[in-house]
Amino acid sequence: MTGRGSRSGFRVAVIGAGTAGVATARVLSEKGFDCVVFEKHSKAGGLWADNYYGASVQMPKSMYVFPDEPHSEEASEFMGMDEVCDYLERIIDKHEIRKCFRFNTQVTEMKQLDGGIWSLTVKDLKTDVSTDDTFDYLVMCNGTFSSKPHRPNFRGQEKFEGKIMHSSEWRSADEFAGKKVVIVGMGKSAVDACMVASEVGESAVQLVRSMHWFTTSHVGFIPTDVVVFTRFFQMMLPPFYSSSSVYKSLHKLTAPVRWLYFRTLEALMLTNYRLPRKLWPKSRLEVDLLHPALFDGPRQYLADVRSGRIDVKMTTIDEIKEATVVLSSGEEVEADLILLATGWDKTIGLFNDEILSRLEVEEDGIWMYKNILPPGIDRMAFIGSNAFTVINPMTHMVQAKWLVAMLTNQMPIPSRKEMEQDIWKMKQSRRAITPMNAMRASCIQFHMQSYHDDLFKDMNVSTRKRSGVMGWIEHYIYPITPAGENEVVKRCPPTVRSK
Repeated sequence: MTGRGSRSGFRVAVIGAGTAGVATARVLSEKGFDCVVFEKHSKAGGLWADNYYGASVQMPKSMYVFPDEPHSEEASEFMGMDEVCDYLERIIDKHEIRKCFRFNTQVTEMKQLDGGIWSLTVKDLKTDVSTDDTFDYLVMCNGTFSSKPHRPNFRGQEKFEGKIMHSSEWRSADEFAGKKVVIVGMGKSAVDACMVASEVGESAVQLVRSMHWFTTSHVGFIPTDVVVFTRFFQMMLPPFYSSSSVYKSLHKLTAPVRWLYFRTLEALMLTNYRLPRKLWPKSRLEVDLLHPALFDGPRQYLADVRSGRIDVKMTTIDEIKEATVVLSSGEEVEADLILLATGWDKTIGLFNDEILSRLEVEEDGIWMYKNILPPGIDRMAFIGSNAFTVINPMTHMVQAKWLVAMLTNQMPIPSRKEMEQDIWKMKQSRRAITPMNAMRASCIQFHMQSYHDDLFKDMNVSTRKRSGVMGWIEHYIYPITPAGENEVVKRCPPTVRSK
């Protein structure tokens, strides 16, 4: 892979201006790179610049934030779309990097020329004029959810007299007003739609294949962040793939303790849910914590389910008729509108066939070195778009720091063989502990801190804030927050680490 000691005249193209794109542009610019960010929307935000009605961040504002850039006191605790976009716009202006951004532009084609140089065809969405440009390096920051909506087909759907829409198309509560709404799915958008439908619609029926565990503000009477955002909690999870063999052996010896730990957490969480037994999750908590279906369950949603205002049915659609939905259970439900909160199909349509073959797309995603570098393609990195954690902005900043440390030769660059060996270990580990899903290669979730620590280790950055017994307690027991990790992030990139 290519490192770069001198940055003068080294042009880097960044695709996307969400949290990943802004973090990458900021770090590259600070280190003297000539950075150009292409964004199809008129402002920063990526996913948040154009999302479904009422979309908001699942995490409190103290967590969905860059380590050194706190939100304003006026920002909502769980920020909406405009607030996230305003936050990113403020960072762009504060760090004087607006000159790097080309809004209202869409990359329509990209190919790699001889010598590794990238050729991009870029369309100005205002003038409809396309131009070609070349870059020394390409960084994909176009997001985990930037692909096309997944729309399952159902028998008889062409007969339906109502409306079938994907959650990404939902733009107003009025679309649900007075209607019998059937919501398909169990993710964040499904839950948000259920709450709106139960409030303004005639009825709200939610169809799910199975219930997953979801986080709430507390685990029993303990604040959730105190429980899950610690390195001690990381030690309870299945070992991260890069853990040492000694650690993995010791981890096996503590299996009974960890089993009891998670069964206790499940019992405490069920006391928060207070749902009928038929709606209890069937999977184990430690598995769902590493699954992309994990989300934060609002209290109002749980209250609406308990009261019956949201009718959750654990079944699937067998057939759609003119005004009803026939379920696999045999029940028939009246419907005026069917909302498909069914996720996204990952597509990489910008690349030509030759690049796609080198990316080696598999059924469960694209496996990359450190979830950043595709070993078969030089001069290319993925920030954010191939790594999904519970605190994405912080992950994006750490990834950007890691990438720049590599580009400036401030850490060893592994060979392709070394990368492929590391990826093989990751595959074996993740496939053993995570059920099959299209995002398995990129889904890190609550392994987040182990992942961050792995990147810090590559950069020779110590994650300890102080020594001694209190330093040990702080490191393993204290809740991890972006602001609390700012001291560690500021140490990146360090001096060269010897091999």
